[in-house]
Amino acid sequence: MEASFAAKLIGALAEDCGPCTQLVVDMALEAGMPNDQIEAVLRHDPRAMNGATVLGFRFADAVVRRSPDDEEYRDAVRAEWGEKGVIDLTLALQMGRMFPMVKAGLGYARECRRITVGGR
Repeated sequence: MEASFAAKLIGALAEDCGPCTQLVVDMALEAGMPNDQIEAVLRHDPRAMNGATVLGFRFADAVVRRSPDDEEYRDAVRAEWGEKGVIDLTLALQMGRMFPMVKAGLGYARECRRITVGGR
């Protein structure tokens, strides 16, 4: 779960400056992702992430940035969770990007705001 939400958060952060990222944060909290893991992803602080979160984060971040490291992280995801894991994280990353892009395309992306995690 943490890896998937890390990927969704990275996708939202790549396209959004607040409301859609907050929606993903709220979904992660509701699903039971620990606050500290969500905060670590938002801060881009892999040292504060557990193993699943950091793997999802690094994979999604490399794909979003079109990094030459993406194959390394794809292989690591595949080694941990198989091809299904690669597919799941890829789709989670894209889903995180979808809502902000739809909002922007429809002309509703007009608000930026600070993200909160558990009231902080």
